[in-house]
Amino acid sequence: MATQPQSTSLIRFLTAAVSEAIQRAAEAGQLGSLTCDQTVQITPVIQIPNDTRYGDYACPTALGMKKLCGMAPAQIADILCKHLDLPHIETSVAGAGFINFRLRDPFLAERLQELLTLGGEFGKTPAPHPERILLEFVSANPTGPLHVGHGRWAAVGSTLANLLRWTGHQVEREFYINDAGNQMQILGKSLAVRVKQLQGEAIPLPDDAYRGTYLIDVAQRLLDQVKAGIRSLPTTLEEYTDFAYGEMLTWQKETLRQLKTEFEQWFSERRLHTPDPETGLSAIQQSLQELQAYGFLYRAKAPRGEEPKPDAEEALYFKTQEFGDDKDRVVQKADGSVTYLAADIAYHRDKVRRGYQRLINILGSDHHGYVGRLNAAVGAFSLDVKLEILIGQFVKLFKTDPETGEKTEVRMSKRTGNFVSLNDLIEDPEIGVGADATRWFLLSNSMDSPINFDLDLAVKQTFDNPVVYVHYSHARCCTLLRRLQEEEKVELSEKVSLTEQARLPYKEPEERTLLLRLLALPDELIAAAEERAPHKIIRYTEAVATDFNKFYDNCRILPLLQEDPVLAQARIQLVQATRQVLFNLLTGILGLSAPESM
Repeated sequence: MATQPQSTSLIRFLTAAVSEAIQRAAEAGQLGSLTCDQTVQITPVIQIPNDTRYGDYACPTALGMKKLCGMAPAQIADILCKHLDLPHIETSVAGAGFINFRLRDPFLAERLQELLTLGGEFGKTPAPHPERILLEFVSANPTGPLHVGHGRWAAVGSTLANLLRWTGHQVEREFYINDAGNQMQILGKSLAVRVKQLQGEAIPLPDDAYRGTYLIDVAQRLLDQVKAGIRSLPTTLEEYTDFAYGEMLTWQKETLRQLKTEFEQWFSERRLHTPDPETGLSAIQQSLQELQAYGFLYRAKAPRGEEPKPDAEEALYFKTQEFGDDKDRVVQKADGSVTYLAADIAYHRDKVRRGYQRLINILGSDHHGYVGRLNAAVGAFSLDVKLEILIGQFVKLFKTDPETGEKTEVRMSKRTGNFVSLNDLIEDPEIGVGADATRWFLLSNSMDSPINFDLDLAVKQTFDNPVVYVHYSHARCCTLLRRLQEEEKVELSEKVSLTEQARLPYKEPEERTLLLRLLALPDELIAAAEERAPHKIIRYTEAVATDFNKFYDNCRILPLLQEDPVLAQARIQLVQATRQVLFNLLTGILGLSAPESM
C-alpha cells in the first residue's frame, strides 16, 4: 500500500503525549498504586470542549485513573502535566481533574504550514492498523431504474469508501448484481409484451409484469435497432431477458455515475450458479459441500428447537444459530432447489477467499433479518475476516402542494409505475434537484435515521439551502483570491511567518476559531470513518462554512494591503486554507462539485 501523506491528527498527537506522560510518571513511582504494567489498560481520551475559554482540547483521563492510582484525579492530572513534553502547547489542570491544552501560535503556525503545503492531500492520515476492505453497497436487481433508497446507499457507500481511503485503508467498492432468479424472467416477459404492443398487438401486461413506462422506451430502442439492422428481433424469452438486462444495467451504471458513485467490481450472481468446468459444480454447490464437511449442515423437517409442521418435508438446514442467528435456516428445499441464502453463502465465501480482512455490507432496513445469516456465512469459512453490516433507514420525499400549500409526500412517478426513481430525484423537470443536492441531503442524516427529503429546500437558491451556502463559501474564497491576484497583484504565498514576538498577527477571535476548525479536518475524517458516520462530515463542512463567513464579515483584507500587509497576508492564508479544506471535503470526500464562482 502506498505511504499516506502525514497530516497531523491533533487528537492522536495529544493522546500519544498523554500516554507517554502516564508511562513516565508510573516509571518514576509518582502515580500511587499504578504499576508500569497497568499503564496499557489506560487509553487517554482527548476532547474538544464546548467551552474553549480554558483550552482548545481537554483530557478527562485522570478521572478514570482514580481507582488504579488510589489518588485524587486532580493530583493525578497535576503530575501528568509535569511529565508532558509538548513544546508550544500550554497545559493546565481544571475542575476535578481535567487537563486542558492551549495551542500556542508557533504550534498553530506549523500546522497551518502543513495544511498549505499538503494542499489536496491535507486530511489524509495513515491508519494505525490498515486493512484491506471490501465495501458492498447498492446491489440492486437489474430490472428497472434505481430508486431513492438505492441513492442513499450510493451516497453513503461512496462517501464511506472515500473516508476509509483518506484514513489509510485499502478499499474496493463492489456492486452485487442480482441477475439470477425469477425476476429476470419476468423482466424478459414484460419487455416481450411491450414490444408486441408497439407492433400493434392488443395484449395486456401479465399481472406480475414490471409496469413502469421505462420498458416502453426499452422496447422502442430494441425495435429501432432491429429496423436499423443492428440486431434481429428476439425469438426467445432468453433473448428478450438478455436485452432488457443489458439496458437496465447500463441505465443503473449511468445513474450512479451521475451521482459520483463508481465501483471497482461488478459481481454477477449468475457466476454463483454457473458450473465450474473442472468440477462440474457451481459455487453454491461447492459452498454447501464445504459447509457439510465442516458439520454445519443437517437434514430435518424443522430447524433445531422447533416441532415440525404436520405436512413438513425434509430440507437442508444451515446451523446459523452457531453464529448468533435466532434460528437455523434452510439452504436447500425438499425439491432440491436452493434458497436465496445459499447464494448469499456462496457470495460471501467468495469474498472471504479473495483475501479481504474486513467486509462491509450496506443494507436497507428491510434486510435487518439478514444480519445473523450473513454473520454465519462469513464465520463458517473464516474466523479472521471481520464482517460489518450497516443497516439504514428509508427516504421519504416531500414537496409543497401548489393547491393546498401543504407539504405532501411524493410517492411515485409514471416512469416507474410505483416509486420515485433516483433519476427522477436528480433530473426530473418537476422534482429533480441535481446531483449535488441529491448527495448532500441523502448524506445529511445518520444511517439509522430516516430522511424526510425536502425537495423545495433542495432547489432553493438561498442560504437556507446548505448546499448553496457551502458552495457559496468555496466560491467566495476563490473569488477573493482571484481578485487579489488579478486586480491587486498580490502574490499568494504558502510560507507561514510569525511576528518577532513569535506570534501570529491575528487581531480578532474569528481568525483563531477558523484556523482551529480547519486544522481539525484529519480528526473529523478519522472519527467519521471509524464510526461509519458520513453525516458527520456534512455537519463539519457546514461548520467550516459558517466559521469562514464570520471571519470574512469581521476580518477585512483589502483595506489592509497597504495599512497592515503582515496581517493582510495572514488573513489571505486563512482564505487559502479554507478554500483548500472546503475543496478537499466537497470533491475528495462528499463527491460534490466545488464551484469557483456563483
